[in-house]
Amino acid sequence: MDKKIQLKEQWYCRIASSLGGGFAGTPEQVWGTKEYNPNTDLEKPCVFFGLYGLPDFYVLWRHKGKKAILWAGSDILHFRKGYWLEEGGNINFGWMGNSKKKPKFFAQWINKYCESYVENEGEAWQLNDCGIEVKGIIPSFLGNIKKYPISFKQGNKVYASVSGGNFEMYGWHIISIVACAIPQIEFHLYGSKWPYQPMKNVFVHGRVPQKRMNDEIKEMQCGLRLLKHDGFSEITAKSVLWGQYPITYLYFPNITQYTADNCGWPFCINGLNNLVKLLEEIPKKKKPNYEARNYYLKNLNQFPWNKYAKLD
Repeated sequence: MDKKIQLKEQWYCRIASSLGGGFAGTPEQVWGTKEYNPNTDLEKPCVFFGLYGLPDFYVLWRHKGKKAILWAGSDILHFRKGYWLEEGGNINFGWMGNSKKKPKFFAQWINKYCESYVENEGEAWQLNDCGIEVKGIIPSFLGNIKKYPISFKQGNKVYASVSGGNFEMYGWHIISIVACAIPQIEFHLYGSKWPYQPMKNVFVHGRVPQKRMNDEIKEMQCGLRLLKHDGFSEITAKSVLWGQYPITYLYFPNITQYTADNCGWPFCINGLNNLVKLLEEIPKKKKPNYEARNYYLKNLNQFPWNKYAKLD
């Protein structure tokens, strides 16, 4: 029987400003943490969600209590460019111009004073490559799981999103190509208006209220996530919980992975053919994806700072 973890201490959470808003919920609601105030909570246990630049690193360095880091995805790319903290208190940043010179002093400091958590194996590998030890690989979702029951029905609709205007990073240029090969599949794109004129089976919805987007995409069949650097996105989490069949570029247990046959870049013939084949299977799915849903119901948000987490 599952037993709830009895936390001895109240944890706090600081979300990096670069992550923005728009989450399905808050850490306070989902993890039971409290919002971090560096003026009053300097010695309290705190999880730092996202480390994108010097301001985030400075707050982490200044904190005197127990420290955990939940790396968010693209912040790891910032780290790999060269940010580090020295034992004496100096904060340095900037790429050192030599790929063999990892920011080892920062990694040593992180390993000594913090516990690092990521949401997928790719993130873990990238941090390990720079000398940072990963304590756990745990997917997160800042939404009320009970509000995402199975809603899957057979169909041909796929959806994706973008943050800001970085359409290439989010793979929309790939969607514009594969959509030509599979006109029987509808692609619904959210987040920003795309300057590209899409084909007839691509629908650009732009930025819409979260409730409207949820109401629309929960009736679809596949959340598509083509980022090469990503955490466990809300698109993927919601798709899984609704019993759909998400497709991701990165590896996640029990989720279909779009691979590019090790060509080093998803924009290649082998990769496009692979993605087309996976998308062609979507309309053939008749039953909800119980296997993936059950796995993530058990494994989402099982962090040490989550007072609602469970132990077997």
